[in-house]
Amino acid sequence: MNSHNEHFDNDDNPGESSMKFSGKNDEDDSYSEKSKTYDAETGTKSETRREGSKSIDVNNGASSRHNENNNTCNQDSVGSSNNKPINLTKMSKSGKDESSTSETDVDYFPSPNIKDATAFEAASFWSENTSIHGAYYVLERGHFRVWKKVVWTAIELVAAIGLLIVLALEFQEFSNYDVKSSTAAVVPTSLPFPEVTICNTNMYDSYLQNATGILQPENDEELNAISQPFEDFILDTAFNVKDYVNLTDAWTPVITPFGRCYTFSTDDQVFVPGSAAGLDVSLWLNQSAYEDATLAAGVYVFVTQKGTTITEQAPMVVVPPGAASFISVSLTKYEREQDEPWSRCVGKAPKDSSQACRANCINELTVQKCGCRILGDSLNPGLRYCNSSDFNCTLKASIDEELLLCTGCSVPPCEEEVYFSQYSAARISIKAAQSIENEYNSTRDEMTSFASNYVRILVNYRFIEYELMTESKATSTSQLISNLGGNFGFFMGISMISIIEFMELLCLRLLPRLWGNRQLFGIGQKQKFD
Repeated sequence: MNSHNEHFDNDDNPGESSMKFSGKNDEDDSYSEKSKTYDAETGTKSETRREGSKSIDVNNGASSRHNENNNTCNQDSVGSSNNKPINLTKMSKSGKDESSTSETDVDYFPSPNIKDATAFEAASFWSENTSIHGAYYVLERGHFRVWKKVVWTAIELVAAIGLLIVLALEFQEFSNYDVKSSTAAVVPTSLPFPEVTICNTNMYDSYLQNATGILQPENDEELNAISQPFEDFILDTAFNVKDYVNLTDAWTPVITPFGRCYTFSTDDQVFVPGSAAGLDVSLWLNQSAYEDATLAAGVYVFVTQKGTTITEQAPMVVVPPGAASFISVSLTKYEREQDEPWSRCVGKAPKDSSQACRANCINELTVQKCGCRILGDSLNPGLRYCNSSDFNCTLKASIDEELLLCTGCSVPPCEEEVYFSQYSAARISIKAAQSIENEYNSTRDEMTSFASNYVRILVNYRFIEYELMTESKATSTSQLISNLGGNFGFFMGISMISIIEFMELLCLRLLPRLWGNRQLFGIGQKQKFD
């Protein structure tokens, strides 16, 4: 280590000043002397450097410097005898001599042995470059006072505890696999028309019962034999203001728990809402053929998703005779989350709808307990239909506690279309009634009881729009990772790179010490530094 002495010489000539620097090298006992001269008049600088060796007299401690060129002794004396050299590096501003040996940073903070460092030294050096916030303040090598390290250690502990609490809440929320729902109004240019099923409230034609001798049917053939004929029930049909010439092209007979009904289905779209478009159908009830047990006169109307099986649980609208009725329809589509384990649905409607599931469950209980099948049950075609003598048994089966075993029925379908119907009606005017009577006078014998038999129904959308309800993961895997990254960064400034840095400290610097690798930088450290 070099120490320098500076000597200032004052001459009588104020235009010149000179400076001498002398130094020594502890390793080879050599010295170097450098002098600088500045000419104030000319503004020029000159520098002279001399080198030599030092010899020390052990007896009296005297030393001399020898010029390597002429081997003569030289003492530093410049100017007059009154001007003595001043050692600037050993003098304080007050002029007090401070030439005594002082401790340096190296004395307080010695550099560790890179080939045999302690675990704390390895961690401390690692903390100086890691991206984890606060690690340096906890692991630094003695530059801070104790209270400062304690404060920073406490801060890091509080941040770590807060992080662990938030992470626990995040994982708990994620493990619940909750879903969130959102609703949106969709306004398309057109909508597909739903299926419309109509049933006379009177199941069997009493005239046909007397003619065939079949009071209660046991199979489909007998049911069709005593049901009101199609041509007697449906007078005319129009869709989007276009009349059907052949009514059988528009309607399909279906057997339901309400007897033989008829379903209208089309692939045509509806572009205009309200009574100006949609389905327009005229019906004749023929109340004179009603059974004595029939309580209400009118028509059951079911507006459903295509392919829906009509059951007693299906929502319906009851339309009375003698009125022009309008059924306005609104559509809601459900798209539920299907990914496991977030999914809380099964299949697709209408096959996997809740009402279809319950209907099948009731049918199975009825078969087991009563030995017969309900009207519309297509799963057990070999059994007879239940009749009035089986009423008590079938009623008990439909409300039996064993229905609670149908647990799958409480799970909704993943995709479903639900139609909500709103009914409104007005009595047919006298002139309109006379016109209708004249139109059908040649084929109907009971026009005198027109108001008791004629039914006019219009079915269409209320608006050309639908409500879309969707389910999605409340916290997906990607969202969990994003939340974790945000929390790690907020509390401790930890990122993915920080985790890799910590793994490097643990796996490459600390763990190898167990088998004798005590290098400061661990595995991967260079054996020779430039």
